[in-house]
Parts: sequence; structure tokens; C-alpha cells
Amino acid sequence: MEEFFYKELIKYLKLAEEKRRWNVFNDIPWEEANPNTTDTLAHCVETFCSVEAYLPDFTSKMLHMIRRSRGRAWFHVNWGYEESKHSLALEMWLLSSGHRSEEQREALEKVLLDAEWELPFDHPRQMVCYTMIQELATFWNYRNLEKMAAAQNDPSLVTALRIISVDERVHYNFFRNIVKEWMKYDDAGTVEDMKYVFDHFTMPGASQIPGYDESALVLAKTGIYGPREYVKLVKNPILEDLGLDKQYNLMEEREAKLRANREAIIESLKREHISLTNGHAIPKNGSPLNGKAPKRSPLLEAAGVTAKVRSEPSTSLILPAEYMNEKLNGSRGMDKYDDLDQRLMVRGDEISNNAEEMREERAKIRRNRVKNQRLLRGAQKPAEN
Repeated sequence: MEEFFYKELIKYLKLAEEKRRWNVFNDIPWEEANPNTTDTLAHCVETFCSVEAYLPDFTSKMLHMIRRSRGRAWFHVNWGYEESKHSLALEMWLLSSGHRSEEQREALEKVLLDAEWELPFDHPRQMVCYTMIQELATFWNYRNLEKMAAAQNDPSLVTALRIISVDERVHYNFFRNIVKEWMKYDDAGTVEDMKYVFDHFTMPGASQIPGYDESALVLAKTGIYGPREYVKLVKNPILEDLGLDKQYNLMEEREAKLRANREAIIESLKREHISLTNGHAIPKNGSPLNGKAPKRSPLLEAAGVTAKVRSEPSTSLILPAEYMNEKLNGSRGMDKYDDLDQRLMVRGDEISNNAEEMREERAKIRRNRVKNQRLLRGAQKPAEN
């Protein structure tokens, strides 16, 4: 499973960078926010924005649980980055449409952050099931809210919600793939975990956001999200996709596939017969117990790069190696900055938060340098008779 997590992470990041990255400041027409949209629409947006406010809890609590899993932990950090943009986009619309003032935003933030969200389940696989369900529910939250915004002629909010809903759908697919992979090895345990999560599922923020029950009622009455949508658009489609009926029993076709997969895994791990040629044992194929081809790097495959072949083997930095005892040449000090060094430093300064301050400091350094050089030249002039 860890190998699967890592491969899924690499594929996810590649597609995100190539096809899905977006800019909350430039890619949404905030100037087209409609101030005449209803208070109900603004209330729904504020509800979702309030849920997103607990992002520090969502990321930190979960990350502590999965930190030893490279694929899941690194995906989770990236997920947190993408979710932070969702929160900013919703906040931006509330402000740009005039529905909320900066003072109202600050007051709400203070109330929300006085509470703290806790993990609803204490097992990593149950949390994957929970997040899978929650991400699909969130997709439909934003998709149905987009329809409401379109009916009220707000191109700004429509654009933001459409972009966000795509992110949420991709998040759901990532977690769904993990659950489906787990079922190949432990269908009974995975289904048991999923049933437990479904039976105890609540949306994040339900117990932290003031007036959440009233807000949930508004969402249900508008048709954005409620018990009916939960069953029709979330629970039933997930069970169907995983090959389960409504009683969480494996459907015959799915059960047959999982059984065949397990048998293939077990067969591949068996020690196979070998042929003897001139006294040498030769494995018949690539059985894991009889020798197998080197693993291919998911990172190189995603980049379309083939690893070079070295004439001599190389060893990891953290493992003992001959070169650890190799005598290294001592440093004689750093070379002076070259032209590229200077340009890169200036470029970095110009796109930093304190760019104006950095420009003033550079100008001051230049003035002092000129002044010092002038004084130095004056001191070197021969004294007049």
C-alpha cells in the first residue's frame, strides 16, 4: 500500500501542475461579483467559508497520524494548499460582492478559531473513508451552490465555484482509489471500516460553527445539500462504485474480481521451481522470492526520464559508503558574487513581500559604496605642497 500511495501522489502532482493549478487573484473575475444577490446565497457561501476556516486543524491533526506514509502525508500537505485557496476564494467573493465587510470577516474569524476541530476517527483507514465521503459531499455542495449563483447572475461566484468543485472531485477520486486498492488486500476489514464511518458521519465543522444546525437547514431547503442529497449523490454512488449493495455486501462481480486478485497475489509470492544448468540455479521467471527486475521509479516515469547507467555503483548518503572516508579539499572561502548571483538576488527581492524596503536598502548600499570609494580616492591623493 505504501508503494501505491507514493505512485498515486506522483501522478496526482504531475496532473495538478500540468492541468489544474489556478490563481485565486487572477483567474476569477472578482469585478463581476453581483452585489444584488440574495442574503441566502451569501449565507450559504459564509457557511462553507466557515468550514474551511478549520484548515489548520484538518491538516495538522491528520498529518500527525500519517506522517510516516510518504505518499499520504505529502498528498495531505498539497491538499491543504489547494483547500486554502478555496477558503480565500469564498472569502474574496463575500468581500468583493459587498455582502460582508472586513470588520465582519474579522469578527467571524475570531469566533470560529475559538473552537478546535478534532479527528472524528482514530484509525488511518477510517480517516481515508471519511475524507472520501466528505470530499464527494463537498463537490456536490459547491456544484449545487454554483447553480444557485448562476440563477442570480453572478459570474464571479460561478467561476470560483466551478474551479473549486473540480479540485474537490479530484480529491475525492484520490481517496476513492486508495479505498479500492485496500479492498484488493482486505475487503472485509475495509468494508467494515467504511460502514462504521458511514454510520457515524458528520460534515466537518458541525460541532464548532455557531448556528450550524440552522445553516444546515438553509442548505437543505435550497436544495444545495441535505439528507436527500447525501444519500442520492454521495452514499449510494460510493457504494455502487466500490461494488457494494446498500447493505455493504460485495456484489458477485466485484467479489469475483477481488478473489481473483488475492489468488494472483498469493501465487506470485510462491517460490517456484528452478532449472539447473551446469550446476547453476536459474529462476524460471521474476517471482519476488526468486529474483525480480529492479523497481522502476514512479517519479522518473511521470517525468518521462530514463535513469542513466553508471560505470560504478553509487551509495545513499545515509548509508555507509567508501566515499565517507574520502579526503575532501578544504574551502578557501566563497567566490565573489558574479553577475547571475546579483540578478537572482535582485529578482528574489523584487517578488518578496518587502520588495520596496529591499529596493531602499540596495539604493542605500549603493550610495554608501560610492561615498566610501570617493573618500578612499581622496585619502589616496598625494598631499599638495
